[in-house]
Amino acid sequence: MSTNTDLPDHVAERLPGNFTGRERYWRAAEEWFGITLSPEQREILEHVADNQYTHLEGGNGFGKTFAIVALALAFHKRHYPSSVVVTSGTYGKLKRTFCADAEALHQSSPLFGEWKWSPNPHIDIDGEPTWQFEVHSPGDPGELEGVHNDHVLVIVDEADKDDVTHKTLDSMDSLISDSNDRMVIISNPPEDETNVVANLDEIGIPARKLQYSTFDSHNVQVERGAREGDVVPGLTGLEKLKTKWEALNGLAWPGYDEARAMSTRTSPQFREDLDSRWYRRFAGIMPPAGAAENRPFDLDLVNAAYVDADDLDTSKPRRGTGIDVARSGDRTVQIDERGGVLVVAYSQPGTDHTVQFNAMWGLLDEEPDAPIAVDAIGEGSGKADDTNARYPEVDLFKNGAEAAQADEYKDRWTEGLCELGDWMERGGQFSDTRLRKELQIAARTLTLEERYYSSREDQVYVADPKSKVEERLGHSPDHLDAAIEAVLMAEDLIPDDDDNQGTAGAFGTPATGRSNRWR
Repeated sequence: MSTNTDLPDHVAERLPGNFTGRERYWRAAEEWFGITLSPEQREILEHVADNQYTHLEGGNGFGKTFAIVALALAFHKRHYPSSVVVTSGTYGKLKRTFCADAEALHQSSPLFGEWKWSPNPHIDIDGEPTWQFEVHSPGDPGELEGVHNDHVLVIVDEADKDDVTHKTLDSMDSLISDSNDRMVIISNPPEDETNVVANLDEIGIPARKLQYSTFDSHNVQVERGAREGDVVPGLTGLEKLKTKWEALNGLAWPGYDEARAMSTRTSPQFREDLDSRWYRRFAGIMPPAGAAENRPFDLDLVNAAYVDADDLDTSKPRRGTGIDVARSGDRTVQIDERGGVLVVAYSQPGTDHTVQFNAMWGLLDEEPDAPIAVDAIGEGSGKADDTNARYPEVDLFKNGAEAAQADEYKDRWTEGLCELGDWMERGGQFSDTRLRKELQIAARTLTLEERYYSSREDQVYVADPKSKVEERLGHSPDHLDAAIEAVLMAEDLIPDDDDNQGTAGAFGTPATGRSNRWR
């Protein structure tokens, strides 16, 4: 440790200590903020120390954001005068993640300056107008220009998102003037070569890329016994990696080494036919041309799940029920989920809801405690209310309502389709021909897309609307609707009463803790 000679005495004496060399930023961060960074996070900070431009690209749950927070604060306090300018393709998320962590680390440290949120997040150091730490929206690239100082650090987080354009990056790059300055671009892998981060060299940003996958996560390494240390809350672990592999790719987990080889482009075992979400979110690479298109489920999965009625075991307890109530020209359908089997318990056309609900109540009374979802509009809503009063756990289902897993899916329609696909991946079966037809059309018709919603301040999956299935089918997919509801109830994916958000449990373990292992 040594004193940095470019710091005036009145600044240097207020620092707890200062470091030099390529380790300077992570050593300062660990001492000043009382944190321990993973070897990969330290490598990121060393790379920034050595290189003027860094492009950090990687999968989810690795700890990219926290590493950059530590870098930003250490750079700001280590260099005087200095400017740190931060923006993001998801500005709302930036405030919830980067800014929240930055405020917490700054306030828990012995460093000086006051964190303020208005008019934009920044650190205010009394009497030091040239010592700047500013967070800005990418909406107006011109506002990001004009900052120059002895040392400048420019950070563009979530650079693969639509709000980050060539103009955004060009404006941020205009702040870089000499060897004291640094620019760091952080992104998930883009979907294709048209994204701005896929061609940084072509727009004059010679960034050296650091690439990590979720396989590199500290928690994954600890849980597989390859590294000593404690699990870090918030980082992805081995069990989630395994669960996501099976859910997204429809393949049994082959083991850590094999899965990593299949996900590494330079490996002879690399596979080009895995789900595109897997490549971007966990392998940390751009999907290859042969990657599977994003769909809630595919036709082969539906056909494999359809079996002869004589081969089904329908004797297991009812774990969840979906009821789709007929409008004009539709059917009222009740589907029960029974330990990996979808049973069509009731299916009748017409809108005589009194007769229909009396029949269904007679069936439900045999096992009244399992959760029930009812999707009813208009005349049927009264019977839905009666059902709610009659049974202990009833969810008044709406396709467009916010999903229980709101950080993954835009709405319950999208969540239900994906959960139904996962349910079939795990071996779920059914024998009803109407349900098969509706599932087959959905498999051929519906796709998933990642979109950023400013109201959600996050990027989530959204499925094509139900109307696309209705157009192909010629009527409402009542059996598909009821099947979605039944699976969501069986998996305890019910939004919280207070804020319409809930948390799904891990594979085989619902959020409420009730066992759902049915294989």
